[in-house]
Amino acid sequence: MEEQQVLDLLKTLRHEWLNRIQLVRSYGAIGDEQAVESICSAYREQASREGRLARIGLPKTALALLQAEWSGKTVTYDVIGAPHMEDERLKQLVEAAIAMIDVGVGEVSVTFHEGVTIEIYRDLLDMSRLEDLVTPMEIESQTENECVIEIESLPFEEEK
Repeated sequence: MEEQQVLDLLKTLRHEWLNRIQLVRSYGAIGDEQAVESICSAYREQASREGRLARIGLPKTALALLQAEWSGKTVTYDVIGAPHMEDERLKQLVEAAIAMIDVGVGEVSVTFHEGVTIEIYRDLLDMSRLEDLVTPMEIESQTENECVIEIESLPFEEEK
């Protein structure tokens, strides 16, 4: 991630958190303690998920997911375990999946476990973005509207 991209992400994060603080203050001002607690709980859960993502040892992939999520794209992720795989390859795959939903209605879901599962949902999928990034064995299922990619953890050499 280039310096300008980092600054843009930080600008987006700052803006979003100021909006969130304003929302909590507004509910607090009208005395809706249940709404305040619900919103704060959702924010704590998101911060916890982001922390788990940051600790799995895939910094490039984590940044790609956080940037997409905070930029308003329909991207979800869950961290159940820490896979052992090449960060650069996974980042490229995640970015390609996110690019597939840039235009139109779509969603990308990534689950980290002993491997990684990437689910892509869209009104019409163009799989050409993925053809150099995944093998046919890694595509668990595919229709014109969805694709599930399952990547197993493999030993890899440390990136230089």
